[in-house]
Amino acid sequence: MSGNKCQYLNCGKSKKKFPNLKMYRFPKDERKEIWIINSGNTSLFSFEPDKLHNRYICQEHFPPESFIQNFTQNRLIDTAIPYNYKSEAQPSTSLGFDQNDKSEQEYNILKSTPTKTYTRSKSDMVELVFPSPPSMFSTPQKTKITNIIDMPSPNLKRKSDLIEIDTPRKINLKQKLKLKNKLIHNKISHISKLKKRVNTFNTHNNVKNSINMHNFPSINSKAIVTMQLKDRRRPWTLNEKNLALNLYYKSPTAYKFLRTQKVNLPGPSTIRRWIGQSKFLPGFSKLFFSHIQKRFESSDYKEKVCTVCFDEMYIKEFIEYSKEFDFIEGFEDLGHYGRTNKSANCVLVFMARGIYSPWKFPIAYFLAHSGVNKTILKNLIVDVLEKLFEVGLCPKIIVCDQGTNNQSALKSLNVSEDSPFFLLNDNKIFSLFDVPHLIKSIRNNLINACFIKDEK
Repeated sequence: MSGNKCQYLNCGKSKKKFPNLKMYRFPKDERKEIWIINSGNTSLFSFEPDKLHNRYICQEHFPPESFIQNFTQNRLIDTAIPYNYKSEAQPSTSLGFDQNDKSEQEYNILKSTPTKTYTRSKSDMVELVFPSPPSMFSTPQKTKITNIIDMPSPNLKRKSDLIEIDTPRKINLKQKLKLKNKLIHNKISHISKLKKRVNTFNTHNNVKNSINMHNFPSINSKAIVTMQLKDRRRPWTLNEKNLALNLYYKSPTAYKFLRTQKVNLPGPSTIRRWIGQSKFLPGFSKLFFSHIQKRFESSDYKEKVCTVCFDEMYIKEFIEYSKEFDFIEGFEDLGHYGRTNKSANCVLVFMARGIYSPWKFPIAYFLAHSGVNKTILKNLIVDVLEKLFEVGLCPKIIVCDQGTNNQSALKSLNVSEDSPFFLLNDNKIFSLFDVPHLIKSIRNNLINACFIKDEK
């Protein structure tokens, strides 16, 4: 570093090359300007005081009387200044000038227009012309300025000397070198990425081995741990899917809250995609009832108690070929009771709804031509109730309107005014008509029928 070298003109010695050489900092007081002038290094004038204090002059540029006599050239006296760069044979021992020298300088007449010429190599001749000072006598300040003017100019190189001429061979070699450096850089980056992947793979394997060796209390507890270590490239396992579906069915709000807490779970869109992958045809779907069973397997009794509602609605007749199932849709389809060649214009839908809990979802649907027959309707009611009991739900009530087919099906189940229920596998199922339809029937009777009062 330049701060550890001697700043004296044409010296440049350092402690590294000369370990026994003593170096002395530039002072911070007024002596620093004399040190700069005597050193002959004009570049030091541009340094800040703190930066200049970190520059050194070696012991070879100080006279012997500048050192304390008790030490062997180790410590300078407070008024020490280095030799002047012009002649090291004439040391300067004080900060100022002697009285005799001063009186002689005061009567020294300067030339009116002095010219200073500094020669360098060949064409590097620089001529500096300075006008004479207005005073005819020299003062310490004028002497200082004169000494600065007499200092050698820094050796500057021309820009033209720094310009290198590239030959075709050099250009070719530079291009090859650039390509090789780029290739090396790419290889280094690739090696770094491979090392990171290997480290990640080893860490993942160590964690996976420790998880496999651990004895978890349940499958779900292990699934929740493995879900936190899931990589994007790895698909969700069956146990992880079942756990995510159970959590989402239990409470979508709680599921979203866990995701906001950075718990690694499948996104809601993924859950909906898993559910929506199943195409539901008329009749009962085993996959759909398996989802219902997972939804309520950890629920209490009150949450499982429900009603079964069913109703018919007329729809537009439409025949269409299904690419997915490879058959024509739009005909009468009663699920496991078969299809007919009649076009469907009526749909029968069964829906389960919680009595104590606010949940509801459709169970199954059937396509019919001009309504479902009362015998088939009776069998469908029984089948729906049995399916719900199988998945763990507890249906207690069936609700429908006062359609003729519905009344006939309920009568075939032995439902009457005196006993508005029927037994199914020792389970008592009550039957109710839809209250809005009852109010509607009362309204129609009040409008269309007459009132009898006092036998009139």
